[in-house]
Amino acid sequence: RGNTKAKRRRIITVVQRQAANVRERKRMFSLNEAFDELRRKVPTFAYEKRLSRIETLRLAIVYISFMMDLLE
Repeated sequence: RGNTKAKRRRIITVVQRQAANVRERKRMFSLNEAFDELRRKVPTFAYEKRLSRIETLRLAIVYISFMMDLLE
């Protein structure tokens, strides 16, 4: 039909999907490890519940800012 191109859908095989799932699990594992490491570096009270990712990032920002102020 004139200048319109038909879109070709990419067919993903089971093996490709499994490989993508493995990559995603590795990525999430790595990300979770990084957040666990950051949680260990940021000072919190021992009785507090485990911080969420966003709470960890916000607390890290405040802590870094505080440490920078101390150095100035």
